[in-house]
Amino acid sequence: MTVRLRLALTYSLMMAALLGAGSVVLYLTMRETLGAEMDRRLQIRASEVRLAIWSQPGDPELDDFTSGQIDLAPLSGLDAPRLLVQALDDAGNVLATSSNLRLPLPVPAREYATAVQGKPAFGDVRIENGEDVRVFNTPISVDGKVAGVLQVGQSRQPLENAFDGLRRVLVLMGSLGVVAGAAGGWAVASRGLRPLSAISAHATEIATKHDFGRRLRLSGADEISQLGGVIDQLLETVEETLRSHRDFVADTSHELRNPLLAIRTNLDLLGDATSDDDREECVEEIRQQAERMSRLVADLLLLAQVEATQIIERRPVGLAPLVKRVAREAERRATGQTIRVLRADPVQILGDEGRLTQIVTNLVDNALRYSPPGATVSLSVEGVGQTARLLVADTGSGIEAQHLPHVFDRAYRGGVGASCEGGSGLGLAIVKHLAEAHGGRVNVESQPGLGSRFAVWLPLAGAPAVTPEHSAGAPLTTPHVALAAGS
Repeated sequence: MTVRLRLALTYSLMMAALLGAGSVVLYLTMRETLGAEMDRRLQIRASEVRLAIWSQPGDPELDDFTSGQIDLAPLSGLDAPRLLVQALDDAGNVLATSSNLRLPLPVPAREYATAVQGKPAFGDVRIENGEDVRVFNTPISVDGKVAGVLQVGQSRQPLENAFDGLRRVLVLMGSLGVVAGAAGGWAVASRGLRPLSAISAHATEIATKHDFGRRLRLSGADEISQLGGVIDQLLETVEETLRSHRDFVADTSHELRNPLLAIRTNLDLLGDATSDDDREECVEEIRQQAERMSRLVADLLLLAQVEATQIIERRPVGLAPLVKRVAREAERRATGQTIRVLRADPVQILGDEGRLTQIVTNLVDNALRYSPPGATVSLSVEGVGQTARLLVADTGSGIEAQHLPHVFDRAYRGGVGASCEGGSGLGLAIVKHLAEAHGGRVNVESQPGLGSRFAVWLPLAGAPAVTPEHSAGAPLTTPHVALAAGS
């Protein structure tokens, strides 16, 4: 069922419910009102009948209230041909009936008993022709005691005919209202969904042609325009993702092509080598290039796993001993650089110790790669509120300002990620994804010629994830001066 049809049916059902409820209320109100008006008129007619029969003032005499003594002939002067009158004694015996009654009216036991007790009562009876008659039972007192009951009735048929006509009118008007509501709902739904149909057509064309650079660009402040804006943002994200993947595949292909070319070249040279030294040199070069390819493939696999959030464990990890251990291991890989741990607060977080080690190792290796011999690589970890701040700074070549927003992109070739020989260009991207997988953030400040400082913010055990405000408030300016002072 289409949305347009569902909306039209919804409007129809709502209209039917409203009209049905209104019709029921109107019908019941009219029935109650007209019924009350009929009872009031019957009371008036009963008073007129009594005055017509016993015109003398006061209550009738007991002798007047016997069979054959009640004269109903004066009723002809009341101009009420459909008025039915019947007089009963206190035992329920019929004393007299009006001329338009071929048979006496049925005596309703409950209403009659109420009238004999001196209280007027209304009741309904059915006469011989099948008509329903509304009867008013009024007590007749003689010498202060109830001697009988005067019944004045009138057929309910005219009233029921009026009710039947009212029901037909309400049903007809309700049916027309439902049809009008359905037609109006269909028209409103068609008009309201027309932009959605256009959006669907544009989206289908974009998907068919893979033209993710197109945008809907709907103007307005309504919900459909907002939907168009969301779709435009989604298309922009898809386009950016596809572009990133294309660049990533190109960069990865470039990284793999160089070691493969080197391996193939050395294999050719190995076949032509005439000395053991030449063969050993070719084999060593092949081994180094194979290790380089192995590291690149391992980094690619790790990055895919991190992005899929498949490898993060949650256990208490102390950052201070972890940072000291990474610093000791990095000293063996240093090529003349000095590695120092300036501060190591005993902070603890919930995370994956192996992946946290990889964060620090990647940052230290990146600092060593871009720091000349004699430079200093400084590490520190400290507690700041509900977060742990890990700093890795160097006094190397630094990063130009235009490259800073992209240093954490995969295989970015304009900054630090891929330009260095032996690097896969994935180290900092892995750092970013691992930090975010732990509920943290990473940022960088750098000045060309002065070095760089990377800051990783991680939530302490039991603390919420790090928000942008945490890192925005960190004093990251002039990082090298601050670290040299031992902050």
